[in-house]
Amino acid sequence: MQVLDCFFGRCEKPSCDGCLLRPVRALRIARKSRAMERCEDRAVDTAGSWTKPEPAATPVANAAPKPGTVKKRKRLLAPREEIAWFPTIKPELCNGCGDCKVLCKPGVFELGEPDPTGIHRPKLVVANPYQCLVLCTHCVPICTSGAIIMPDPREFEKFVEYVDG
Repeated sequence: MQVLDCFFGRCEKPSCDGCLLRPVRALRIARKSRAMERCEDRAVDTAGSWTKPEPAATPVANAAPKPGTVKKRKRLLAPREEIAWFPTIKPELCNGCGDCKVLCKPGVFELGEPDPTGIHRPKLVVANPYQCLVLCTHCVPICTSGAIIMPDPREFEKFVEYVDG
């Protein structure tokens, strides 16, 4: 039962130091990270200025892309500080597993205050909210306890323009 608790992020230990099940948690994090590497939201221009990258040389000169397979990049239409798109963590649901921190490359999440009793892991907090990529919701399914809440994406579509990339 402990193996399943560790694999699904429900382990009650304050840390994995010295735990025999540490490889199980490492496997879970690696599996989730590989699944999230296919994310297209990583190609976001947060500075607001977009420049077209140089096209890569292709072996076939006249190869046209298939319709519907052109990747789109997001370009912000307002400064990032004016867009209130960032996650919220419910501390009563957070189990402190840290999967969101491992997944989020911009570094939005950090460990919060340690448990005064030393029994539970520290909860995660949103330390850098404006580093969150606008309309990215990849941390929500990675949270096994359901503690991460994002705003409604329909309210923020007006801040994003999709350009061919």
